[in-house]
Amino acid sequence: MRTYVIGRSQNADIVIAGATVAAHHAELVVCGDKRLHLTDCASDNGTWRRRPTPNGEEWEEVRQSFVSMDETLRFGDYTCTVAALLQDLEGGKDQTGQGGPGAGRANAESQHPRGRVERDPSTGEIVRKRH
Repeated sequence: MRTYVIGRSQNADIVIAGATVAAHHAELVVCGDKRLHLTDCASDNGTWRRRPTPNGEEWEEVRQSFVSMDETLRFGDYTCTVAALLQDLEGGKDQTGQGGPGAGRANAESQHPRGRVERDPSTGEIVRKRH
C-alpha cells in the first residue's frame, strides 16, 4: 500500500500549485490489490468527482471513496484525471515536469498539514484519526 499526498505544499507527493488547493488537500492510496482510494483532508474547497446523471454530468463531493484511473477529479479549481495525477509517479519520476500537476512545485506555499489519519491496510479507508 502506498499513500500519496496531493496539495500545493512543496512537501506533497503530487503538487498542484493554485490558491484553491490546500497545502495538504487530499490523499490517494494505491492499495495492495491496486484499487485507488481517495480521501479529502478537510480542504476548504473540497475534492470532487464528475458523475454521469440522466441529464448529463454533475460534480459529486468526495470525502473518501474508491476511484478509477479514468475518473475526472477536481481539487479546488484544478481538474484532472486520476491517471494524470499518477503518470509522473511511475518509476519514481519527478513531479516537476512541464504541464503535469507538479509544474508549480517551486512556487508552492508551505503550510502545516491538517493531520494524518490511520488507514485499513487492505482497503485504504480511514479507520480513525491519529492525535
